[in-house]
Amino acid sequence: MNQNRKLIKYLPHLGLLALIVFLITDTAPIILSTSNSGKSSKKMEGSHKEGSHNEGSNGQSISQEEKEKRMGIFHYNEGNKSFKEGRFDEAIDNYKKALHHNKTLKEAAINLSTAYMKNSNFDKALETLKVGIALDPTNPHIHYNYACYYSLTGQPKASMEKLEEAIRLGFTNFKQIETDPDLEKLRRSPEFKNGALTSNTKISFEWDQGDRTRGVDL
Repeated sequence: MNQNRKLIKYLPHLGLLALIVFLITDTAPIILSTSNSGKSSKKMEGSHKEGSHNEGSNGQSISQEEKEKRMGIFHYNEGNKSFKEGRFDEAIDNYKKALHHNKTLKEAAINLSTAYMKNSNFDKALETLKVGIALDPTNPHIHYNYACYYSLTGQPKASMEKLEEAIRLGFTNFKQIETDPDLEKLRRSPEFKNGALTSNTKISFEWDQGDRTRGVDL
């Protein structure tokens, strides 16, 4: 009887102890899981931020206008490659694409007019020269190309006037004037022989015989 009384006396304490043990063992995994979840969440946020929404090189965004300019330069350079290899149709396509992306790229207009002349498409050459001179009326290369156009189409007087204008505006490649096949008719004409292109006006320079484009490489 005494033993039963002692058990009854400690029974509430035993029950409380059992409850504490149960709570500890039941909540420990939940606390651990919450802790791990927090760490995982932090890792996910870090990886999401690293370059996930950046555009352009070095994480810099590029405007649509800048993209168009770069595409224009790309097609212009591709056109120059084709031109130098004698593939004038491909050069024309690329120069036209360059102007489509960048309508102010005067170098593409200059070289497009040259490519048209190489293909004997003089109507398109003149049309393109008008575009070029509207973009840059004082560009000596455009006036030089006009001289070539007029020479090729049998207009030596107009050719000579444009050639003199090109020189006045700063064209100094006299070796090219002496050897360019597009100016052959002009060189044989009285206008050229009696013109002001005397030897004392010539300026020394170096000329790359392989480069027959008349624009400026970018």
